[in-house]
Amino acid sequence: MITTLDQLKSLCQERKITVKPTLDKLVNSCPNESKVQLVSKLGIYFSSVERTVKNTGTITSMLLKCEGSPRTKKNINEFLSIEDRDVQTIACYPFITSISSICNGKGFPKAGDLDMLLKLPSLQKDGQLDRQLLSSISSMMSGRGFPKAGDVDTLLKLPSLQKDGQLDRQLLSSISSICNGKGFPKAGDVDTLLKLPSLQKDDQLDRQLLSSISSMMKSRGFPKAGDVETLLKLPSLQKDGQLDRQLLSSISSICNGKGIPKAGDVDMLLRLPGLQKDGQLDRQLLSSISSICNGKGFPKAEDVDTLLKLPSLQKDGQLDRHLLSSISSICNGKGFPKAGDVDTLLKLPSLQKDGQLDRQLLSSISSMMSSRGFPKAGDVDTLLKLPSLQKNGQFDRQLLSCISSMMKSRGFPKAGDVDTLLKLPSLQKDGQLDRQLLSCISSICHGKGFPKAGDVDTLLKLPSLQKDGQLDRQLLRSISSICNGKGFPNENLVSQIIESIGLKNLELPEYIDELLSSENFDFDENFWDSLSIDEIL
Repeated sequence: MITTLDQLKSLCQERKITVKPTLDKLVNSCPNESKVQLVSKLGIYFSSVERTVKNTGTITSMLLKCEGSPRTKKNINEFLSIEDRDVQTIACYPFITSISSICNGKGFPKAGDLDMLLKLPSLQKDGQLDRQLLSSISSMMSGRGFPKAGDVDTLLKLPSLQKDGQLDRQLLSSISSICNGKGFPKAGDVDTLLKLPSLQKDDQLDRQLLSSISSMMKSRGFPKAGDVETLLKLPSLQKDGQLDRQLLSSISSICNGKGIPKAGDVDMLLRLPGLQKDGQLDRQLLSSISSICNGKGFPKAEDVDTLLKLPSLQKDGQLDRHLLSSISSICNGKGFPKAGDVDTLLKLPSLQKDGQLDRQLLSSISSMMSSRGFPKAGDVDTLLKLPSLQKNGQFDRQLLSCISSMMKSRGFPKAGDVDTLLKLPSLQKDGQLDRQLLSCISSICHGKGFPKAGDVDTLLKLPSLQKDGQLDRQLLRSISSICNGKGFPNENLVSQIIESIGLKNLELPEYIDELLSSENFDFDENFWDSLSIDEIL
């Protein structure tokens, strides 16, 4: 039984759950006479959550409104009154993150309220809870508590959100982004937005434009029609008489969650002297700047100039774009880096080769640290010196490339996890690691973290992937290409794809790719079950 905060933190550490500062604040908000009971109940929760829970925020966000506040104390008291078995049951749900979002600051959910939501007929598909729909619902209802059944049904049956007689999930994802934390939208507001003349192309809704608008309007509610039209008709965003979508994408990244920008701010950015090349806007530079300023708003001219003139980013008297790209990946959404931090990273002894910066290593490091800020020198050294990443007394760059692909934006992996992955029996051949298989697995798990041993075994032993009693590697490469960054597909879908079409035609339709990469999409292993073969062909 867990009775102290230190024991609770040790439990989290054992289960690879990152302890956030809010855990201490939550426990400090509890009266002394109840702290042991609270810590014990939190121990039950963290002992029961699935491996997908990465930090303590899933429960602290529900219980902690503000340290020591009356609402927090009320949430704690109600939590303490819940039966241990109910805490355990709710903690075990694989979609606890979505539930945590809905209950942000509202307290731990009551079993009855949760059951009512999860059993709604409109949230079921093929006899199971549709977790993708739940993710969209939880985004809109973040911090607002459980929605009424009737409101859920009304939203999901809106005529403007239907396509070919079924709910259009891509549209729902865009709407849920706009309405994040705002509650369910009114039917009229949805219709007005989706029918804006400026968002139409060839008499149909232009989904790419809607995606850019929903990014800017994230959590801000619906934009005014006039503001949308003004933005899309800005002279500085036109090229050859048409809207320049690449520029709009960069602007929407900068303004993610900031609302529709003012024309003057857009013009000022696109005319910055530091972003010009041969008298024209340098789009590659703008892309790097928009990555750094993702969700931060427009940068100051002097900050842009300072970054682009950093001595450590120069090569042969010119800006080294490859280095800038790596730095912008690390600083995605973090704002402009300090010169000292850039210099420290680029001069790390472990990133040098033959007296020069090893760009291949930097690329792998920047991938893992994308959007996470600069890594600590010690962490870089520890990773690059892992025995399992060495070959013939030297660092194995091919292995690091596979590892960094899976760990994109997830930070550095733990040594034990790397060893476990590279020693999986199903990835061995003739007593050595099968690098070809690892490459396919790393493609499937791009940005998803390390796979479970069981998932790897299941995939590699699928009857439909066997040929003459052995794994058909050509088929596996094709499947891994389709599933890049999308996780393991189920057996039924793999079989149907292989039986229905030739290898050269294996690809997902564009709208499925857009859906999978959308910021509100909550991927899980059941996603492939939600696709029919007609959506793949």
